[in-house]
Amino acid sequence: MTKIAFLLALLSACLSLTAQQYVTRSAQVHLLSTTPIEDIEGRNVQASMIFDGATGEVAVQVPILGFHFERALLEEHFNENYMESDKFPMASFRGTIQGWTLALAEGESREVLVSGAFEVHGESVTRDFEGTVRLEGGQLTVECAFEVRPEDHGISIPGVVRNQIAQIISIDVSAQLLPR
Repeated sequence: MTKIAFLLALLSACLSLTAQQYVTRSAQVHLLSTTPIEDIEGRNVQASMIFDGATGEVAVQVPILGFHFERALLEEHFNENYMESDKFPMASFRGTIQGWTLALAEGESREVLVSGAFEVHGESVTRDFEGTVRLEGGQLTVECAFEVRPEDHGISIPGVVRNQIAQIISIDVSAQLLPR
C-alpha cells in the first residue's frame, strides 16, 4: 500500500506542472553593452512572464521604462534616443518550448530551446533562445541569456557615440514563477 501511495504522490508531482500556469510580474532582465570605452548596464525587475505547463507556451512583457542605469543621463538617452519608450513602451516575447514533454518533477532542471516572436522597438523577429527551467518548492525558475543586435530591431546608433555602444547587447533573464 505504501508503494502505491508513493507512486501516486510522485505521479501527482510530475503532472502538477502540466495542469498549471505559472506567472510572475517581477522577472529580472539585465542588459549589458560592453565596449573598450565604456560598459553600460541596465536592470529591470518589472517584466511579466507566464508559462503554460500543458503546452510549453511562454509569454513575456518588459516595460522599457523599467530599465534603470547607474547614471540618469544613460537612462534618459536609452529611453529617448534609442528605445523611444514613449512610442514603443514594451518589449515582448511569445513562443513555445520546443519538444516540451509535459512533465517536470520536483527538483528537476531541464535545458530547453524556446522559439517565437521577439519584439523590440516595434520590430518583431523570430528567434530561438536557449534556457533552463527548474521546478523547486512548487516554484518554476526560468533563466536564459542571449544577444541582441540593435539594428535587427530598427534601433539606430548615431555615429558620434557608435564606439560607446556595443553592436551586440547581452541580455540575461531570470524569473521565479508561482502557480496561478
